[in-house]
Amino acid sequence: MNINYYIILYTRDLNRLIDELKSYPDEEAIWEVLPGTTNAAGNLVQHLIGNLKTYIGNPFGNIGYVRDRDAEFAARLFTRDEFIDQLEELIGIVSLSLSKIPNEAMDAIYPREILSIHPDQTIEYVLVHLAAHLSYHLGQVNYQRRFVVQRQWI
Repeated sequence: MNINYYIILYTRDLNRLIDELKSYPDEEAIWEVLPGTTNAAGNLVQHLIGNLKTYIGNPFGNIGYVRDRDAEFAARLFTRDEFIDQLEELIGIVSLSLSKIPNEAMDAIYPREILSIHPDQTIEYVLVHLAAHLSYHLGQVNYQRRFVVQRQWI
């Protein structure tokens, strides 16, 4: 696939994540853990920020990000406004980092010391995996937000 398609898809879904956060009724609702789940939407968004900075920003954009994955799930690192700022910055990081990958490099091996998910993991394989991961958690955030908003009307 053309690298520009990845830029379009990541940008689209990160903007959708921003829209989800803006649609929450208040700040506290972002941090609510629904019955039967283990993570608040805020923790999922923190996780996505750390994930994409680590696996796209670091190897392709050389951003020097140091990840604290445990804190992504255990702490409230950002307010809603800070989330939006972080995601807008992340769109730039992901876009710039991906733009540095030539289309002919997509079949190159993604370094195992960074991430090991598949025996034959090419750069493109990892980018598809990360896009699916983003989409999966975006769906969880959407569901959590709709549940919280709907409950207000009951």
